[in-house]
Amino acid sequence: MVHKETLQNGLRVITAPMKSTKAVTVMAYVGTGSRYEKKQHNGISHIMEHMFFKGGKRFPDAQSVSMAIDRVGGICNAFTAEEKVAYYVKLSGNQKEIAYDLLSDMLLNAQFDPMELNRERGVIVEEIRMYNDDPMSRLAIDFQSLCFGDQPLGWDIAGPEKVIKRIHRNNLIHYLDDHYSSRNTVISAAGNITHKENMKLVNRFFQFKNTKKPGKPKPFRSIRTPKIRLNYRKTEQSHFVLGFMIEGENHRYQPALKVLSHILGGTMSSRLFMNLREKKGLAYYVRADRTAYQDVGVFRISAGVNVDKTDQAIRGVFDEIHRLCSEKVPEAEIDLTKQNIKGLTDLFLEDSMRVASLYGGREIVCHSIKTPKEYMEEIDRVTQKDVLNVAQKVFQPKTMKFAMVGPMKDKSRLEKVVRLLG
Repeated sequence: MVHKETLQNGLRVITAPMKSTKAVTVMAYVGTGSRYEKKQHNGISHIMEHMFFKGGKRFPDAQSVSMAIDRVGGICNAFTAEEKVAYYVKLSGNQKEIAYDLLSDMLLNAQFDPMELNRERGVIVEEIRMYNDDPMSRLAIDFQSLCFGDQPLGWDIAGPEKVIKRIHRNNLIHYLDDHYSSRNTVISAAGNITHKENMKLVNRFFQFKNTKKPGKPKPFRSIRTPKIRLNYRKTEQSHFVLGFMIEGENHRYQPALKVLSHILGGTMSSRLFMNLREKKGLAYYVRADRTAYQDVGVFRISAGVNVDKTDQAIRGVFDEIHRLCSEKVPEAEIDLTKQNIKGLTDLFLEDSMRVASLYGGREIVCHSIKTPKEYMEEIDRVTQKDVLNVAQKVFQPKTMKFAMVGPMKDKSRLEKVVRLLG
């Protein structure tokens, strides 16, 4: 049974006990991220993620932070996204107190030492360059910008180098004060732990002084951007993403869209995988997925294809899209997809870190939780008609975006293929 409790200071605490594991994952989610940034500070959420690992009071430097986890064989890490930032520790349930001690010291007592910040700038710049050098990572950044344009959702989470080089300690302190409050934080624990233990440790260690109400990101604005972006790179494959704008996470069609994405490109037996890779040998990888934010999202089809057969691969993708929009998916295929989603969910729920993320991640963005049972009930209610309707609603040429990274210089030829098919 999952427990959720809100403390008097607004801190939300979630516990998901798991009898099947000896491990515990404790995650601290904060309702911030790149969508909450101003352009002159784009990348600050990610910089702060790095700087929290440089020490607080009880663990005063990066080495003491690392040693606290290494000596018990645990894992400590973090990630920054558009609408949330998470810090987590996974370790043996016998050592769970260390997770609370370390995470609370990182988040509540961060020093943001100027010398450490100067050193970390170089690390972050190299991280940015690493992603820019990788075709698939560069493609993801290009596509996000193509979809959302010059607004926070369209900016690179890591930020541009020139901004990273000029952010100073005072900027971090102000951002901390604006976003890292008890009312904007969720502590989610899963694994070998009870709710009573979780509450006791949270009350002991997470003594927030900052109780500000969370701010809201700027609403999504539809910005006119090009339909196609080509990034020339001398690569052995062409990597492309074809996408369509969708509604936010809580929209009623999301369960049907999840079923649709699995049918189209979610598994090794999906339509795209079988037709483009297995039957025609056009792609090494091809998949479909969706990302939904509070009020908007994107449905993506991604592929890495033979350079000489790029046009053919794009045509193959459009063929499957047109098929989904014109024909009902057979009941047997929908039933198989539902069983696949349920099976994958069971595997997902074996890991305490994923369970803690499932509940904490949704709570920080949507201010509500869903149990796996509720997710599966939504999937079970999806019908043939729902899948057809959502395909016709989402696959609209007017919202289509196409980005490619690869050794193609003739943008006009690519534009012609995409426009003819779209």
